[in-house]
Amino acid sequence: MQSQWRVIDCTEMAGRVSYTRGNMRVKRDDADTPVDVPLAQVAVVLLGLKVSCSAAVLHEMARYGVSVMLCDWRGVPDAALHAWTDTPTTVTQRQLAQVDMTLPRRKNAWGRIVQAKVRGQAACLDSLSRDGGGLLRGIAASVRSGDPSNCEGHAAREYWRRLFPAGEEFHRVPGEGIGRNAHLDYAYMVLRGFAIKAVISAGLIPSLGMHHRNRGNYFCLADDILEPYRPAIDRRVAELGSDDSLSDRNVKRRLVEAVNRQLNGTGLTIPSSLNDFAQQYGLYCEGKIDRLPVPEYAGAE
Repeated sequence: MQSQWRVIDCTEMAGRVSYTRGNMRVKRDDADTPVDVPLAQVAVVLLGLKVSCSAAVLHEMARYGVSVMLCDWRGVPDAALHAWTDTPTTVTQRQLAQVDMTLPRRKNAWGRIVQAKVRGQAACLDSLSRDGGGLLRGIAASVRSGDPSNCEGHAAREYWRRLFPAGEEFHRVPGEGIGRNAHLDYAYMVLRGFAIKAVISAGLIPSLGMHHRNRGNYFCLADDILEPYRPAIDRRVAELGSDDSLSDRNVKRRLVEAVNRQLNGTGLTIPSSLNDFAQQYGLYCEGKIDRLPVPEYAGAE
């Protein structure tokens, strides 16, 4: 059984993974020497499309209780290999804790996420020299556990009508496919891919969300944890013109770059911060931390 939580990410690697004496051996095609990683220290392995591996190493990963995620070209897991043994894996223990978490504890986590999101929206408006930041911070201060008053929705109405330049008369309509809505949908899709990867890498059940509930959505938890990051994406979308088209590769590139930027100049990119946030939520599920620390966009360039 693993002694600590460790994720080995091979999604962007071209090379081979094999087994040798209790270790997974990782050999990159562009490296002269391989790297050995003790399987006893590994919880999750992410394998990309350019990685080959032996059946022996997959068998040994199962024996050690390591979960193996098979990822698509974006690095997002689309299949998983889990052991059928009685090994009490780290992933199993975390998922049981997630299932057993009390409703008040889930509601508290969601309330903190809503607060961080709304404060991030306020920072976004401030950074664009738009009014409404103080109003949104007041709404954030009134958020209670579980957000029973739907402060998130109230804040969204105030936020969207102020975000873009006056005269655009913007209305947020997901799936509309034109103008600002198309830009937001595309960037949010990229963000969601990273959130899905973060949730699965953290060994969490993706369909068991804090707030989102949808029978047809397997990734409710990913949709929960990406919420605080939306204002950082909105800030970059506001730099585009309303007539910029997604058929322009430069527009798509700028939207992808928006998701890969550092968050608040901390050194952590948004994908890295998502990975950390998902791990923090795992610790919160397990009761190892009392309050969920939620990242918050501060409007930094």
